[in-house]
Amino acid sequence: MLSEPTVTENQIETYGPYQPRMQKIALFTVANDCEAHGYPMPPHTDSLLAQNWCRLITQRLGAPYAAHIPYCTDSAGEIARRWSPRYLPFDEFYDKLRDFVKWHVERLSFQPEKVAIIIGHGGNRELPERQQHLSGILGMPVQCLLPSVSEPLIYPEFEALDVIYDIAAKGGEHAYMLEYSLMAHLGHFDFGKLQVLNEVAERDPLEALRRWPAIAGLGGFIEFGGREFDPLRDIGGLVAALEDFKKRRKIIVDAELGRRATVLIVDYFCECLEKE
Repeated sequence: MLSEPTVTENQIETYGPYQPRMQKIALFTVANDCEAHGYPMPPHTDSLLAQNWCRLITQRLGAPYAAHIPYCTDSAGEIARRWSPRYLPFDEFYDKLRDFVKWHVERLSFQPEKVAIIIGHGGNRELPERQQHLSGILGMPVQCLLPSVSEPLIYPEFEALDVIYDIAAKGGEHAYMLEYSLMAHLGHFDFGKLQVLNEVAERDPLEALRRWPAIAGLGGFIEFGGREFDPLRDIGGLVAALEDFKKRRKIIVDAELGRRATVLIVDYFCECLEKE
């Protein structure tokens, strides 16, 4: 008599295009759910970007997306509350993140072999320093990954590509051409509000910075803020974005630039995750 058919979990994991070991990685995202990026951008811009990257990683590698961690900090410190009202000091942020990830890992339907946290907010850049500690708490390897690229962005048709390179080399931007273009590609961008912003900037870029101080590398805070904003002035990429905006008198947005950058960022994340 033939036994009733059964397919085991180990067998099922070998089906399809994905490596079984990739399916044992629990993916999390952490970014910023409420942060100013100027008139055309939603408050959860960083979180939307991180969640989209994670979705693309899942499609590429088969690693399951476990949860979005709803906390943020900022390496600028307490002054970040001026543009990021849900800011937490780093230690409080880390404690909440640690407990959140541990709670979810213990309740997953499978036993992960690794946890990876995709970071979508530059203010969370100190999290990788706690990677080893978090690994000890969870009892498994942990990767805390900031967006980067392994190869240059090639798009000669974009008129300000040299500025994109310069800003990136000096520490990155906030609410300027690249981030706006990433969101335009994602489809969560208000071009009508961009037109309003650019019309104001064409008349008077300083007025635009007063009305929307987070744009052009947190440029309004750098331009008009007191000494407490010196930590922002120490980031060359933010200053470069501000100076370019004052000369250019507009923010250029190109969804194709955003698409190409997204591909490179996701490629980088996948390369990191595939390493043993």
